[in-house]
Amino acid sequence: MLDIYFVPPSCSAMPKDPRGLAHAGSIDFEAHGSLALELDQCRKAGADLRYFDDSLLRPDQVMTMLRVFNTNADTLGADRGRIAAFKAMQGILARAAEQGMGLAAFCD
Repeated sequence: MLDIYFVPPSCSAMPKDPRGLAHAGSIDFEAHGSLALELDQCRKAGADLRYFDDSLLRPDQVMTMLRVFNTNADTLGADRGRIAAFKAMQGILARAAEQGMGLAAFCD
């Protein structure tokens, strides 16, 4: 499971653990894999969210990812699992963007 937490914009180094951070959501391995197209586009744009690594996304990287997800919203197809994963990740990104927050993702 990739557990994702909000971090303040002043956070410049990956926290050692999520204690004291507000939980933003979680993405499991299958959901992460179903988002390969969008996550690859995000990586190419400078915002990388790998499954097996802890990741820190600055607020500008969150915005980059949200733009990629919003751009791809009309290309989901009919796969219910992919749609659910897409909406979950898009929601996490949107909430972080609304608050001006970054995200820290911890793989467990």
